[in-house]
Amino acid sequence: MATACRRGVKRRWPPLQDLLEEATCSICLDYFQDPVLIPECGHNFCRGCLTRNWGTSESKASCPKCRQTFAPRSILPNRQLARVLEHETLTCVVCDRFKEHEGHSVIPAEEAVQEYQVGISQEESLQETARFLAFLAILRSDLIEKVKKNIVAEFRELHLWLEGREKLLLFKMEETEKDIMARKEKGLAKHMEEVRSLDHLIQEIEEKLQQPVSKLLQVSCCSILFFSHTRPAAEALIFLPSFLPFPLTVKVTVNPHTVDPDSLKISEDQKSIKGLKGFLYNASVLGCQMFSSGRHFWDVILGGTTGWFLGVTSKPVNIKNVHAQTRQWRIGEWKGKYTAISPSERSELVLTESPIRIRISLNCEGGQVSFFDVRTTALLHTFSDASLVGETLLPYFYLSEGISMTFL
Repeated sequence: MATACRRGVKRRWPPLQDLLEEATCSICLDYFQDPVLIPECGHNFCRGCLTRNWGTSESKASCPKCRQTFAPRSILPNRQLARVLEHETLTCVVCDRFKEHEGHSVIPAEEAVQEYQVGISQEESLQETARFLAFLAILRSDLIEKVKKNIVAEFRELHLWLEGREKLLLFKMEETEKDIMARKEKGLAKHMEEVRSLDHLIQEIEEKLQQPVSKLLQVSCCSILFFSHTRPAAEALIFLPSFLPFPLTVKVTVNPHTVDPDSLKISEDQKSIKGLKGFLYNASVLGCQMFSSGRHFWDVILGGTTGWFLGVTSKPVNIKNVHAQTRQWRIGEWKGKYTAISPSERSELVLTESPIRIRISLNCEGGQVSFFDVRTTALLHTFSDASLVGETLLPYFYLSEGISMTFL
């Protein structure tokens, strides 16, 4: 069995390919069999291979490997190489010159080759791992740089977008502020004109209060016409009663005999009422007062959200099924929509604010019913109907569940 020394020039063997070439005949390309040495050039061959190559001629011979010629033919047996091949041992020079392998540990050549190959494989694996780690480091660095650039670009784009939005919003705020100021100035000028007109009206009425009542009524009508230059005459009627020495206000009370107790609840003083159920035709009630001449008004305070109507109605023949046998002139709200309804018209009302206190103004001779928002003094709607003239009229109210009305 071939062995290899573990000491001496440990792990500094020549390359494995060189060792194999040194032990191989260049003619038969196999391990030497009875190796001989050509002294002129120093090359080794199998005795049989060299003899067959030279043939039987006694002329000059040449080395099959280097082609050097020489004569006469001479070869020497290479005993050292023969011993190596015979024992299949690979020993160092020191071991070869002294007592064979004394004190040295040897291993089989096959194991030595495996160790050599394992060493090479481990070294190559380490080198491959090092190259892979270096590649990962470069890849990581490139990826981090790319992510940084993307983040910077996105934040720059976001910053530009926010700047644009900021400028747009500031511009809109400035435009809104200008619009509000313009409306405020316009409204202020309008109200100042109205205040001056009211001051003039109050002053004129106060001056004439000392005169007889008949003259006072004539002057007041003229004053109303004067006031109508800045506001509709019907709207001016709201302010007139507080300056007159006689009452025009009607203290409305509801007629309990016209109420369905399952639908409506009346207070003891009959000046307030509350709806108990949803949309029902019998959830209406009439006032006790009747009007066929003159001018009259009364205020109603609303409570709740949706589902109410108020106005005037013609006198019913009996108190049963009032809604079917009467005609109404009324305004109201149902599911967020405001409506004006009479026997001859039906129209939607556009209100900027939900009224809380509504004034109903009735002019029997003029055939008019007007509705005002007392808080804003805005005219909500006016019915002008000739059929009102000569008709006996009563206050009319309709309430759905959750709605309340108080009469002033």
